[in-house]
Amino acid sequence: MKNTLKFYSKIYDPLFDKAYTKTANRGEPALRKFQELINKNNLEIKNVIDVGCAWGRTLRYWKKMGVKATGVDVSKKVVLKNKRKGYECHLASATDLSIFKDKKFDLYMATDVYEHLRTEDLSCAIEEAKRITKKYFLIRPHPTLDKRGRRNIREALHLTVWSIEKWQDFFEDHDLEITKIGEDGEITYKNVFLLKITGE
Repeated sequence: MKNTLKFYSKIYDPLFDKAYTKTANRGEPALRKFQELINKNNLEIKNVIDVGCAWGRTLRYWKKMGVKATGVDVSKKVVLKNKRKGYECHLASATDLSIFKDKKFDLYMATDVYEHLRTEDLSCAIEEAKRITKKYFLIRPHPTLDKRGRRNIREALHLTVWSIEKWQDFFEDHDLEITKIGEDGEITYKNVFLLKITGE
């Protein structure tokens, strides 16, 4: 694990003062698709961790489904807000989830998070994800520059910009098996990968 909280908090905590962060809800379409897979394959999901949970929309979704959900974010603002809403939420970075025991969660989620990590931090993040997760991973990496067009690395929000194919290779290189969740056997649905540890 690698303590990167201070680095990422400095970049991303100020974003949560912006109005556009309060309206985005990129996780729900993928969650609806995942719910279809749960129903179709009788997947048992009792607890979920959402890394990069932002304002807690995914936490609300799982609560409605009767599933225990835990949020993690690098922004103190959103962690406090989610706690005031009654959600379990922790201040932590994706690269250091040492506050959680091994194999604690059935599902690990990270929606629009991995592209915000430095390339050199990605392996640490996915290994931490594997450590705390028993069954499934639902990860949505965005494969382009952030919409505001920042090209100066000091201003960029998407710190790792890879193609979907490169993300696929990355997950497979870390012993994660990709479940086809899109139409006609596509490996992703709205850039979302459904993964599980190889052999499980």
